[in-house]
Amino acid sequence: MLNSLANMRVTFCGAAREVTGSCHFVEAGDSRILLDCGMFQGSAFADAKNFNDFCFDPKTIDAVVVTHAHLDHVGRLPKLIKQGFKGKIYMTPPTARLAKLVLEDAEQVMEDEYRRNFRPKLYEREDVDRVMDMIVPADYSRRVKLDGLSFRYRDAGHILGSAFIEMEEAGGPRIAFSGDLGNVPDQILKPTAQLAGQDALIVESTYGNRLHEKMDTRESELKKCIMDTMKQKGVLLIPAFAIERTQLLLFELNHLVENRLIPAVDIYLDSPLGIRASEVMRDFPEDYNAQALKLVAGGDDILVFPGLHKTLSRDESKIINEAPRPKVIIAGSGMMNGGRILHHLVRYLSDKRTTVLIIGYQASGTLGRRLYSGEKRVEVLGERVEVKAQIKAIGSFSAHADQQQILNWISAAEKLPAKIYCVHGEEDAAAALATRLNQKLNIPVDVPRYQETIEI
Repeated sequence: MLNSLANMRVTFCGAAREVTGSCHFVEAGDSRILLDCGMFQGSAFADAKNFNDFCFDPKTIDAVVVTHAHLDHVGRLPKLIKQGFKGKIYMTPPTARLAKLVLEDAEQVMEDEYRRNFRPKLYEREDVDRVMDMIVPADYSRRVKLDGLSFRYRDAGHILGSAFIEMEEAGGPRIAFSGDLGNVPDQILKPTAQLAGQDALIVESTYGNRLHEKMDTRESELKKCIMDTMKQKGVLLIPAFAIERTQLLLFELNHLVENRLIPAVDIYLDSPLGIRASEVMRDFPEDYNAQALKLVAGGDDILVFPGLHKTLSRDESKIINEAPRPKVIIAGSGMMNGGRILHHLVRYLSDKRTTVLIIGYQASGTLGRRLYSGEKRVEVLGERVEVKAQIKAIGSFSAHADQQQILNWISAAEKLPAKIYCVHGEEDAAAALATRLNQKLNIPVDVPRYQETIEI
């Protein structure tokens, strides 16, 4: 039961009835805390919403508690600092390493857009550097005390270093924020930790209205895509999020190649961020699950295999164009709203021998969503391109828990929360999850709106 004398307020300042822009403002006593400060992503890299004022005064925020390093969870931290935030930014050590790569990459993309199209920048490189100076590392399960509040990170199993947050006010309510929950079982990372008893839970709902395909079909479907591409001497384009999805894909390809389950084929990792993130992953084997750790201990570099070409520089990337077919190209961004994948789409999307394999969530308004929805003519880098390529998707590659996995995670909590709020999902997905949770758990469930405030 809630402490009737306690008072905690949460305002949803992003990822409310949409997937991106995760940011939740917590007020408890004299403490003012942000849970994540992510970028809105959609039709353009720096969506106009990112330039809007925050629904709080950044100067008054005491701390930011970050769940993981994806751009939709850390992307507005430099803007927060630029507008006066001077507090601490808490992250797990792997998240701190990855956030540096993600924010530097985002700033570089914005700089390129500014030079080409005079699109305004959300922040500068010095703002990114200031973020890194304000980070305070926090390990899993270690309780961190703030002014009147405390929290601890628990492994979310989503990407390297990802966490859900369990926060409580001294003598008052306990609240948990899921961040993004992993799709279990993950081939490399440990599974999501158990949720402790909470008074309220803020939970993601990205796939709140869907169930993923079975994990044991993922490798066979990937193998089939590669074999079909080789038979028609075509090109397999795989837009991939640089962090986690790229490494998971390399892990699966490592198994296919080294066990000779597919013929030799050139595979290009055309993602500087993905290449660098893979190097970071090697530095944290303690976050691997038993299976991956056993492979590494046996001398297998799980992210490298014969036929893999890493194209870090732009000149190396251009060489891919002249490489003979068949070939496989893995490039960012995962939602096709920026990055090197766009150049490959311009070149190969109108060729019927091309297959575009979607392995991650495609937010509303992105090029990826338009292709997934079956549009036959799209604009890429200012060019109108006819879509003749095959568009395929493997949902089990997702790094997000599906509806049943979210239900299982909450059901296994030490004690069920008294109230649940579904965020980080488009309206239909969040509503579907809310209905399902209410029916199965008999708990009040709400789908908050942008800038709505609740009291716990």
